[in-house]
Amino acid sequence: MNRTEDLLKLRPKLRRIKNELNSTLVEKFQNSTLRPILKFQHDLLMLVFHTCLIKNKILFENLSESEKESTLTQLFQKELAFRNQSLGIIIGLFTLEEYSHFAQEPGAYTKRITAMLKQRILSTYDLV
Repeated sequence: MNRTEDLLKLRPKLRRIKNELNSTLVEKFQNSTLRPILKFQHDLLMLVFHTCLIKNKILFENLSESEKESTLTQLFQKELAFRNQSLGIIIGLFTLEEYSHFAQEPGAYTKRITAMLKQRILSTYDLV
């Protein structure tokens, strides 16, 4: 049983982003690792977010777009359990090689993951 192969088989295949030759290592990591994991874990991430809203008694669907963005930013800053759980759901599906890459610049990648997750929540939560 090979953990790396098993993890990679789980991930959905996404359309390749054009100009990958000109992409930085960070952009390649985002497109080859983060985007597929976020897509694969989408339903679970939305459930974690929904649970956080219930816990904090937030009626997210009643907020304006700017209030949603502000609320989401505050949740990621103040609700460490929500933030860490969301990050763990994503990082837990890294291969060992991907985690080694992530560990070289965890702050930068955590910011990127958080931004991608916020964007995903804002674009899809009302549809759930």
